[in-house]
Amino acid sequence: MSTYRHRWYTSEGYDGGLHHCRKCDRSAQGDRPEAHDCPVSDAEHNAAAWLGPTGLYRTRLEAVQNGEQRIEPVSAEQLFVYARALVLMQITEGRRDA
Repeated sequence: MSTYRHRWYTSEGYDGGLHHCRKCDRSAQGDRPEAHDCPVSDAEHNAAAWLGPTGLYRTRLEAVQNGEQRIEPVSAEQLFVYARALVLMQITEGRRDA
């Protein structure tokens, strides 16, 4: 069982409301559940990309379809750090070749 919190929003406010999780699409009628059993972490929900041993992917599905078995979510900030490092590496290699 996970310990991730759901990100509930209420669509109907009567009789306790109809609550939906923004991360896993779970719905609950009545009082908002207190359980922290969302199967999706905040990192996974907010991922800008996915990093596997052989590369960077736009979606988790794309990584799995490419045969990746161990992938990690990459935030937008991390993505900019990786991009900056790649550009600096390419610039450095270009200077060595010239």
